[in-house]
Amino acid sequence: MKFLLDFDGTLTNIQTEYQSDHDKLVKRMAEIGIAPERFVALFNKAVEDIMQQPTAYGWPDNGRLTAFCDEDIFMHIIAGIMRIDEWIASDDAAYDDIRKALSDNHVSLMQVAEECHLALCHEPLDAFNTPQPEVVNALRTLLDRDCEIVIASNSEAQRIIEKLEFVDLKPVAHDDNPSARFRVRGHAKKYALDDNPRPVQFGNRTIDIARSHYAQIIREERPQVIIGDVFSLDLALPIEMARNDPMIYGDMQIYLRTRPYTPQWAIDCILNPPEDCPVIARLLNHFDDLPNLVLRR
Repeated sequence: MKFLLDFDGTLTNIQTEYQSDHDKLVKRMAEIGIAPERFVALFNKAVEDIMQQPTAYGWPDNGRLTAFCDEDIFMHIIAGIMRIDEWIASDDAAYDDIRKALSDNHVSLMQVAEECHLALCHEPLDAFNTPQPEVVNALRTLLDRDCEIVIASNSEAQRIIEKLEFVDLKPVAHDDNPSARFRVRGHAKKYALDDNPRPVQFGNRTIDIARSHYAQIIREERPQVIIGDVFSLDLALPIEMARNDPMIYGDMQIYLRTRPYTPQWAIDCILNPPEDCPVIARLLNHFDDLPNLVLRR
């Protein structure tokens, strides 16, 4: 049995990483002249605002949203910064201090956020940014059962390999050995949207599945199990591929890795999949349940 797994948020708990990213952003803004209490209040206001209109904000790519801001807590930062940028671009004098600080330091708010996230990605490895113990145990169980595990991540493969090696797992890079039983495909570009949109309705959300790069990975791997924590990025496309071509992809099992931030609409999409969807769709609330769940048809 072959598994196609997401990494961040699926095999790791990103809540601590999010807090670290947030704290770096607050500290960096203080360095350019914005007091921490001022920026925290502004950021919290922005997050509250975007969460009231989640289909308007999220992760942008190619001029559209590739995922919504309520699907992943890291998207709170991306979308929150987008909202603050809208306020900065207005004529409202309430944001003059932010405009001046950014102008004086010759940076944009998004540049500051990207710098902080890049610093987060290069932090030393520790328990907070590597796979959780129950995940490690479940992966070892699957490997002991001769399962094939492919991790497809938007991050670079080497960084993911280092995080797995930190917990004594030994994958290889897909580019080095495409037939290895435990490997990592970096730069999966699940977020990358093609020029021509392919909107598909999932529950009360419309998700663009024009993701040819990710589709090619699924076609090459032909996994029996796909697991991810962000419905739009990880699961919407394979569900639709199975609907369109059930003879090839209809035997897949799709798992949404639930987290405290998982939105109800994504849970509903798994609990109530389209009637013509041939795949088995389940919630994965505890990763150590996985070895037993996948054997249950």
